[in-house]
Amino acid sequence: MIVVDTTVLSNLARANRMDILQGFHTQVIIPSQVHEEVLKGIAAGYGFLQKADKIVEADWVKLTVLEGKRERTLFRDLLEVVGYGEAAGIAIAKERNLVFFSDDRKARRVAREQGVTVSGTLGMLKLLVEERKLSMEEADVVLTKMIQGGYRSPTESLRELFEEAGE
Repeated sequence: MIVVDTTVLSNLARANRMDILQGFHTQVIIPSQVHEEVLKGIAAGYGFLQKADKIVEADWVKLTVLEGKRERTLFRDLLEVVGYGEAAGIAIAKERNLVFFSDDRKARRVAREQGVTVSGTLGMLKLLVEERKLSMEEADVVLTKMIQGGYRSPTESLRELFEEAGE
């Protein structure tokens, strides 16, 4: 299982590729707080987020609430430093020993400080290319659409990530 936050859902929705999440052959956890952020975005006029709202009905997605005192306490503590959805995602990932996917730099730093393994949309695309679930060309098309939608990418092509890693 993996935990995703609103930034990842938003980027994939902008690229019209919510199906990419299904490529993990595992359940994708969306904290209820993240879903609330998606719904608020739709209400504010970000219609593309309707794609992110629809996937919560998929059998490979688990809309999840905070469970137990430790998750709830960590969530409240994290609200002092990160946003609502990010705090929930980090708390769930930490207490359930899951990987947290976010493109929010501060949330990623805080998650690492909590001992949580983190990645982002680029890492997700790279992993799916490595596993041959996406071609390099498909991944680059997704990345280009994300960039056109406002994603601030450190690279314009996934090839650069593979070259940096010597692959």
